Amino acid sequence: MKLKINKTFILYVFSAGSSFALDLLLFTIFNVCLGNIIGTFSIILATIFARILSSLYNFAINSKVVFKKNSKKMFLQYYLLVVIQMCVSGFLVFIINTFIINVFATVIKFFVDVTLFIINYFIQKEVIFK
Repeated sequence: MKLKINKTFILYVFSAGSSFALDLLLFTIFNVCLGNIIGTFSIILATIFARILSSLYNFAINSKVVFKKNSKKMFLQYYLLVVIQMCVSGFLVFIINTFIINVFATVIKFFVDVTLFIINYFIQKEVIFK
């Protein structure tokens, strides 16, 4: 049983890591492109656009490879978690970038989302894909 838990976690790390890289890449592209048009509000829109695309990829990998479970209920629960995480991530990156330290938003997003990664693993493992 312990081997299965470790294998699941390792697969989850791969899934989350590749989704995270995709999310950061898309966030950076959208933020740079939109930032020239709408300023710092681009952080919020870039977060939304990037998370929609990366979450589709992540759900597919998690349901087919990591947890090997899939249902309409799991899909809805997963996207509820995505929306919550997206709001928390976007809000924290915006607040930190605007009011605390004005650095390249992708750097802030990296640290915020790494923290959320740990929380998400347990929620997905124990609630969504149980």
